Amino acid sequence: MSIDDQTPPDPREPPPRREGIFGQGPAVIWFEAWPVLVTLGLIWIVFAAQLASAPLGLEERMLSYGAFHPGNFRDGLWWTPLTSMFLHAGWLHVVMNSAALVALGPGIAQRLGRDAVGGLLFAGLYLGCGLAGVALAGLMMPDAWLLGASGAICGLWGAGARLVGPGREELHPIFSKAVGRSALSFGVMNLIVVVAAGAYGLASQQGLILVSWQAHLGGFVLGLVLVGVLPVRFHWLRGLRGA
Repeated sequence: MSIDDQTPPDPREPPPRREGIFGQGPAVIWFEAWPVLVTLGLIWIVFAAQLASAPLGLEERMLSYGAFHPGNFRDGLWWTPLTSMFLHAGWLHVVMNSAALVALGPGIAQRLGRDAVGGLLFAGLYLGCGLAGVALAGLMMPDAWLLGASGAICGLWGAGARLVGPGREELHPIFSKAVGRSALSFGVMNLIVVVAAGAYGLASQQGLILVSWQAHLGGFVLGLVLVGVLPVRFHWLRGLRGA
């Protein structure tokens, strides 16, 4: 059959149902959600630098100049709200955050678009939520050191809480049962992590390990809001809307 003999699609028919991107192989995740993998790569590059700095006796200096502390920020280390998002306190910390990023990020990245603009939108959402988490933690914990990507990742959780389904443009209202259920699971997760980290620190004689639920909360709330104002740019919508 030649191209001229093909029947054009009926514009009145609904578009084909879009499936999620998991279960289709790493190549699909790369093409549909490459900003997630780029972010993951940056996190692990920085963690590798942390590991390499330890034998050289530079790890403490790296953390002093990269982790966030309200006092240091006021003294001129203005970049630390950003750099603190890519530093981690050990293998368990970075592995847990990496797993959460891979689980929560692809749906948001796909929604914002797989082109360069989509990558910038994803970076803006991710970094904005991370900065919101740092800001709230800094206000509520003026003497604490902060590092880790969890504030930014919880922003992806907040954004994902409003998604109706794979490939769907509409969002759940912020004050809806669906978002309420996600917020409840978010609160339970924080409680479990805070208790588990504290118990592990005491059992291992490292002292009480504090988890910044404040940073998680700041990122989660901003994610809920930002996903509603960012453009929906699923790549297949360009052809449908141009018809």
